[in-house]
Amino acid sequence: MAVTDNDFAKRVDELISWLRKNGAKFPKVTLSRYADEGRDLRASEPIKADEEILYIPRKCIIEVQQGKECKIGRAVKAEAKGWVSGHTYLAIRMLTERDLGDKSFFAPWFGVLPSNYQKQGMPQYWTDEQKAEIAYTKTLAKTNAVVAAIKEMWERISQVKAVQQAGWTLEDFAWARYTVLTRTFGVEIGKREATVMVPLADMANHEFDRPSRWKYDDKKSGFVVKVVRDLETGVNLTDTYGSKGNDSFLPFYGFCLERNEFNQGRFVLPVSHINGLKVPFLKKIAVSRCAYESEDGKVKNIDATTDAEATGSKRGGKDLLAYCRALVLQKDELRRMIKRSSKMKRPTESPVSCVNEARALDLIRTSALRALEAFKTSIEEDEAILNNENKAPRFSWYRNAVLARIGEKRTLRHYIRLAEAMNPLFECKSIKEMSSRKEFLDIRSANRSTEWGYYANKYLDKIVIPLVKSGK
Repeated sequence: MAVTDNDFAKRVDELISWLRKNGAKFPKVTLSRYADEGRDLRASEPIKADEEILYIPRKCIIEVQQGKECKIGRAVKAEAKGWVSGHTYLAIRMLTERDLGDKSFFAPWFGVLPSNYQKQGMPQYWTDEQKAEIAYTKTLAKTNAVVAAIKEMWERISQVKAVQQAGWTLEDFAWARYTVLTRTFGVEIGKREATVMVPLADMANHEFDRPSRWKYDDKKSGFVVKVVRDLETGVNLTDTYGSKGNDSFLPFYGFCLERNEFNQGRFVLPVSHINGLKVPFLKKIAVSRCAYESEDGKVKNIDATTDAEATGSKRGGKDLLAYCRALVLQKDELRRMIKRSSKMKRPTESPVSCVNEARALDLIRTSALRALEAFKTSIEEDEAILNNENKAPRFSWYRNAVLARIGEKRTLRHYIRLAEAMNPLFECKSIKEMSSRKEFLDIRSANRSTEWGYYANKYLDKIVIPLVKSGK
């Protein structure tokens, strides 16, 4: 049954009253509802930069440790076979409190949480026909991985007698896990890293250029939020959910951004060097933090954004190039990298030579072309769909599906363009010769406020010019 506006307003009043009764402070923050099951935080009056807008005392916060210390958590810790995640212990704590109903200390908070996640837009709840719209994407792979991880953890803890006696089902556990997934904060409490859930603060929507900053304040024994700029009445008090692409936002939170520079493409690559060198050895000279072995072990998947200088599991462009450079090393280069690996952890994070860089880009281009060929629609067809809001209304599941897949396609196309634009430049014998090439002039004339213009010029300045200048 849908929650009426009056019901929601009553629940919000109960939450606000409970928080204030227990010492929380948020004099200029209001919680509003913008759609069924949708909430956000707004400024109820002007706020000055560096002003503390939210304080939630520790007793109103749920921590992983609480999940481990509650009765069912202790039983799981003692009896479950295999590793149990921190998110699972948080889910156990959430379900334990939910079972108490109105007797739970946290009942007012639970009253404004989503009753289920089918209305949140997550593709985990889509039909097979809907999922077909994100076929061949990293988004679908991640969606399936989230579902599989929840089922795997449920199978592990559901064997524990205390869990069975609680009468929880997989559906109950999934609700708790999605609640945890969508609203945790990583903080430091007393010099100890902790994952926590914070009422009211968890209602903030996402924005990369957020006005807020948060932390756990040991002196105040609570979670505090400040703003970094002046804000007017009615402004959305947003937070950032991290440097994620739409492939993560959709299965984790149920939305996509219209434009997202953190969208990743998935590159399917060989697991052996051109001379037959196996991956275990390549790990000594290449980066593999963004690499995922396929189930059959025949290929390696590497996820990357358009930023070829970025590294880490959420960016990966630098990791993609490092791995591909290692794959195409010539014999003399390979010997040099092996020697260098004794002094450097990942020597191929830096360019090796013009020939090696061109080969690496060719390998990436081939992988990107193969990935694009699998899709049933082109980038141009997807753009036409997005331009027709009658066909793909804002915030609809269909629009999100198209945004997710086109984001991946654009990243793949970026690397195809990068290879085609840069490889002719590696043939140049001097900077003077390179500066007169059409490819060079086209890149320099590209609008640097666009994703292509910015990152293509960045790659040209950081990689191509130094390599050509060095004569390697």
